[in-house]
Amino acid sequence: MAINPKLLAGLASLVLLPAAGATLTPPKLRLPADVHPSRYRVDLRLNPGEDRFSGSVEIDLAVTQQTSVIWLHAKALQFVSVKLTSKDGEQAAIAQPAADDFIGITFDHVLATGNATLHLAYSGEISRNLTDGIFQQQQGGDWYVFTKFEPVTARRAFPCFDEPSFKVPWQLTLHVPEKLKAYSNTPVEEEHEEGNAGKVVRFQQTRPLPSYLVAFAVGPFDVVTTKPVGQNQVPSRIIVPRGRQSEAEYAASVTPDLIALLERYYGTPYPYQKLDQVVVPLTTAWGAMENAGLIAYGDFLLAPRKEDTELRQRGRANTMLHEMSHQWFGDLVTTSWWNDIWLNEAFASWIAAKLLDEAHPDWKIRTEQASRIGVLQLDSLTTARKIRQPIETPADIGNAFDGITYAKGSAVIGMFENYVTAPVFQQAIRLYLSQHAWGNARAEDLLLALDSVAGPGVGAAFSTFLNQGGFPLIHVKLDCGKPAPELQLSQERFLPAGSEGSTDAVWQVPICLTWQDAGGEHSQCKILAKAQDSVPLAGAKGCPAWVFSDRNAAGYYATTYDAKLFDDVASVGLPKLKAAERAAFLRGIELNFSMGKGDAATSLAAAQHFSHDPERVIVDQTVDIVASADRLVEPEIRPNYARFVRALYAVRAHELGWKPRPEEAEETRLSRFAIVPFVATEGEDAVLQSEAAELADAWLKDRGSLDEDIAGEVLAAAAVQGSKSYFDALVQAAKTTKVKPERDDIIDGLASFRDPAIEKSALQLFFESGIDARELTPILFGSNQKTRDAVWDFVRQNFDRLNTELPSARGIPFGSRLPLVTAGYCDDQHHDQVAAFFQDRIGSLPGLKRNLDNTLERIRLCTARAAALKPGLIEFLKRQPAE
Repeated sequence: MAINPKLLAGLASLVLLPAAGATLTPPKLRLPADVHPSRYRVDLRLNPGEDRFSGSVEIDLAVTQQTSVIWLHAKALQFVSVKLTSKDGEQAAIAQPAADDFIGITFDHVLATGNATLHLAYSGEISRNLTDGIFQQQQGGDWYVFTKFEPVTARRAFPCFDEPSFKVPWQLTLHVPEKLKAYSNTPVEEEHEEGNAGKVVRFQQTRPLPSYLVAFAVGPFDVVTTKPVGQNQVPSRIIVPRGRQSEAEYAASVTPDLIALLERYYGTPYPYQKLDQVVVPLTTAWGAMENAGLIAYGDFLLAPRKEDTELRQRGRANTMLHEMSHQWFGDLVTTSWWNDIWLNEAFASWIAAKLLDEAHPDWKIRTEQASRIGVLQLDSLTTARKIRQPIETPADIGNAFDGITYAKGSAVIGMFENYVTAPVFQQAIRLYLSQHAWGNARAEDLLLALDSVAGPGVGAAFSTFLNQGGFPLIHVKLDCGKPAPELQLSQERFLPAGSEGSTDAVWQVPICLTWQDAGGEHSQCKILAKAQDSVPLAGAKGCPAWVFSDRNAAGYYATTYDAKLFDDVASVGLPKLKAAERAAFLRGIELNFSMGKGDAATSLAAAQHFSHDPERVIVDQTVDIVASADRLVEPEIRPNYARFVRALYAVRAHELGWKPRPEEAEETRLSRFAIVPFVATEGEDAVLQSEAAELADAWLKDRGSLDEDIAGEVLAAAAVQGSKSYFDALVQAAKTTKVKPERDDIIDGLASFRDPAIEKSALQLFFESGIDARELTPILFGSNQKTRDAVWDFVRQNFDRLNTELPSARGIPFGSRLPLVTAGYCDDQHHDQVAAFFQDRIGSLPGLKRNLDNTLERIRLCTARAAALKPGLIEFLKRQPAE
């Protein structure tokens, strides 16, 4: 049947209006593209100490399609008036809330295409419990207001298009008490008094920003001015709670140097008009936030000079460099959507470690990274996210900020930098930043830049690690029976013992080799793009004495060697390898053992051998290997296990002791943290335990009696055999201590008791103590074998109260995290208990299902691991000689 074209055109121009009072159907996950902002003007009236604020916002809009509804985001806001100004004049509108924080602005007629301005007046909450949205905290009798909007809580401060792709200029005006100071992303444009002892602070308009990077802070702050930063000599300040200027000395001293490192790497000046760094007394579920021109940090940024330590300074510098690097990677160029948040977080993690390792090789950051298996353990689960996981529900946004995004993403970046070489990779990064400055980008944009510099195919190889979960296990076999020696390589997905996943995945793996033959040491790289392939060893002169498959310890893969090659690497190659490469070799042994694929006797014997390595990081790795057996040790064999721990480390532990010596090297101090507490607790060393109890008692009376870095370990070690009176003393200290690092140490002590009766008392602190429950979460998530049942019972009895009273994080309710308290179980009975308890709550708690699935898989795998390893472990421990 033919239709009149003119009639079709007329029908296309019609837009159906919602009936009065009709329920609107909100968008599915993302805002529609028919309306988008071009600029915001925000005017807020707030007063620290008051629980409400009022405000208004004008949003300049571009209407690209006729519509009767403008969709945007708002959460916990109460609207006073809504109107729209366009070429048709001013018209009233109605704000209709819908599911998932959407709000529909409806009109009585269709909006034509073109420009318009939406005016909204409203009020909202200044939370005393959350540490996102607009929130307030008290310190020293003073109230302060802060913001933290990533990823989706700008909508608590103002109605907005709260997605990263809507990146436009903002101008903020704040009405605050005249005696307080106010800061935002840009310098102050105008400040003047107004009535009722108030003042108006108007800030300069920002460069284009997404809503999650807008920020402000109000309070009786003190300010420490640093040297100007960067090529453009940008003003820089540390903004601290009143009276704490002296504690910002280290942060202020290193800020210019850190910005200089980043400018040299990125090849472009610091992009904003100023660099302010503001300190928030208490943060939960986040430690720092990269707001453009106003970076926010937790209290750790500060420390009195006499209490500061090199270890804390290292951690502080790493976090500062991470957040500063975001001013380019994340702020100047912003991810288009949350599935690519790795473009922000993985790069910040990677470049902070890279630049600090180059600036401070004595910190041994690369060796530390090569020794860690945590992200590999996480990524071995079939429930692990992909780096570039599709965002299918609002809860997926909050879940994207995890170890896969940060640690795996960083490791994969490092692997491809190693493959294409550092200068080539740097050139690609500079190209990417120049192409997308002040805009948004996706993974494809970065991979195109990489291809254009490094050559076609590199981006496609990179994407195989972005778009599928897990990591490859590479099997390596040396074949010298051909005219030229070659390696036989094959790959499969690494899966723990007992996993129900498939091993069929194939990556394009950049494998870099190093080997030695009669002509010396050689290296080469190849992308393994198939399930099986061979690699002729270029320029080899005869059969190599050994071949190591992870040059520079940069590979994000596990390796198994054939038996002879393994022996050759272990006996001949290891002394020739760099410290980071030796750490990577040992990491493979630890990974297989921790995942139930290794042999207990072989793994523990390797730990025994490497426990005397001259490299401190590698000795620390052996501690991790021995510690990973702890969950498999039954009570009847525990004395043998403790004796084995003492046999390996007790002499060194007693040499080190709990207290540092004058002028002690930092490497010695770091050895103490790994070895002494482990021998005291898992080695059940009576002398060290007694000393810990005495030192803990002295510290509670005099904070200067212990080294600041070891205080938490001492308090925790004293708790292992601690009495109720010691517990009560810690509780009292938690109630009275004001210094945040000391409070953290005390909470660690409270989370370390192994007496179930005391654990029950610790859990009651959530509701009865007057201690901020947000600080007590280590008691829930840090339980041990002896106290785990008490925690699980407590969670089941108090689930609704915990979920209600403890704050959400990144839009994920606290209750959605609670399956993780059971992740340490290792038997079928508790697996079924956990599944049954949480199953009916999945529908009402965003993010719960992913955490539950992940926890249940961990329990299943631990059960399988125990079945595979426990017999060999028991036999090995029984063979250990008596002391």
